[in-house]
Amino acid sequence: MLLPGERVISELEPRGGGYFQLTHARVIYNGGGGTDGAIAYASVRLKDISSIQISRRPRARRSAAWGVVGLFSAIGVWQVTPDSTIGIGAAVTVALISLFLMADYWVRPAGVFLELRTRGGTIAGEVGGKASNALAFARQVEDEQRRLGPSRVSTPFRKYPSG
Repeated sequence: MLLPGERVISELEPRGGGYFQLTHARVIYNGGGGTDGAIAYASVRLKDISSIQISRRPRARRSAAWGVVGLFSAIGVWQVTPDSTIGIGAAVTVALISLFLMADYWVRPAGVFLELRTRGGTIAGEVGGKASNALAFARQVEDEQRRLGPSRVSTPFRKYPSG
């Protein structure tokens, strides 16, 4: 949602469905669906951004840990019920699920997060697997901030005498 007279300078589209837009006056983040507690929409003026952080999201270690636990569980079920076809079938099923979880850990790429920090809070979103795209967008944001220049007046109003 652009304001009247506003133009998009750059756009960064992550794979998660949302996107970052840089205009001449602000950065807009549209998080897509806004499901499971994620930010659905956020906007911040360029002069309010205090810092930009780009970080890597590590792979989901939880899936690898559950995969290892599942493999040991499958071995345990197989040892407890070696003659039963139901026990062997359950052990094979648990082993396949565990292997799937472990494969998910190695196949899923590490993500990259772009975080814009302001005095009022943080706007963050995943921007895919390439840090170079996020870095280029962050440089454009900083260039636009420099073009704004410093504010001449620190307060938005003048103090007139009341008398």
